[in-house]
Amino acid sequence: MAAVSEHRVEISRVAELNGLRGIAILAVVWHHLSFVLVPAPPSLFGMPTEAILWNGWMGVNLFFILSGFVLYLPYAADKRRFTRREEIVHFYRHRFLRLMPLYFFVVVATFALSGQFANANEHAIHEIVRCLTFTFPFFPDTFSPFSNWALWSVGAEVMFSLIFPLLVAIAERVGLTRLLGLTIFLSLCVRLLRRIYYPVFFGPDWVIDALLIGRLDEFVIGMWLARSYVDGRWLSGCRILPLAATALLAVASWGFAGCFDKRIPAEWTALLNNVLDIALALFVVTALSHGSLFARLLRSRLLQVLGMGCYSVYLWHLPILRALQIDVGGAGAVRIACFIGATVFLSAMTYRFVEFRSVDSWRQLFLAEPPMDRTRSMVNGARG
Repeated sequence: MAAVSEHRVEISRVAELNGLRGIAILAVVWHHLSFVLVPAPPSLFGMPTEAILWNGWMGVNLFFILSGFVLYLPYAADKRRFTRREEIVHFYRHRFLRLMPLYFFVVVATFALSGQFANANEHAIHEIVRCLTFTFPFFPDTFSPFSNWALWSVGAEVMFSLIFPLLVAIAERVGLTRLLGLTIFLSLCVRLLRRIYYPVFFGPDWVIDALLIGRLDEFVIGMWLARSYVDGRWLSGCRILPLAATALLAVASWGFAGCFDKRIPAEWTALLNNVLDIALALFVVTALSHGSLFARLLRSRLLQVLGMGCYSVYLWHLPILRALQIDVGGAGAVRIACFIGATVFLSAMTYRFVEFRSVDSWRQLFLAEPPMDRTRSMVNGARG
């Protein structure tokens, strides 16, 4: 177990978190391509591979855990507090400027370039209005918008940001561990009751996912990990952690694949989500353990840049995929190459000129600075 002082010294070093986000965004993009590229997953040594090839959506769970971690980290380290109204206002302003400019830019660009403004039917008008007013998460027919169905998770992220000061206050009053237990129980009950009432496991669910209550535990898990990291309650260098994380991830993956194929009742997804979250939490612990091979992998420049620009990639990749009609079977090599090129280009442009327009040097944003200058850009990129 590392000493508390060691963690406090390195509280701003979040390169590994950017690397985890890089893995998460690769998983999500692959997930949206996988059903077209691998419509019938082959068997490997007699074992089905759906659990490996069709579960990239798990990257969203990792995003939520990391978001809770990064947002709570300065509060866990007593570098920020919500003791005055001005501090709460500052937090909301920062979150708005971090999330909403890019959101509105991509939403308007998607609607304009797709022709939905000019040729809108009644449903399209509802979707446009709700997306522009950010009320889309509160309606079952638009919580995952047809124009960009990945937006449901942005809605969940914004709702978490709105209640974050309240969660911090509750954690200070009752303790973060107790808050974690309460949210795990609440979210598990919501997921279980929803699956009993609506036993369908395919894509995001309005009640479980978009309304946050079924996913709140993931954000609070991230907060709890941040507190544990700052306090030094960390199993640094424990070799069994990555093995345990991999085993739990395998159990969750095979379980979700069974639910998707209807070999396992959909109600089991409620508990499998907890298994998955434990696995991802252990991967976060492994990533932040000093000297681990996994941590060194996460510090690679490719994963760093992907992680820092993951918000742009996340918002752009589905509109581009749909524009190229890849989602309806147009998955030729040329279209896939165009998809990758367009996603990288547009994401790089908005990452540089929308997300971090106030940063003077593009070299800093793309980690082309000398090593001593990289920490600050990593911190900025991880604020999510």
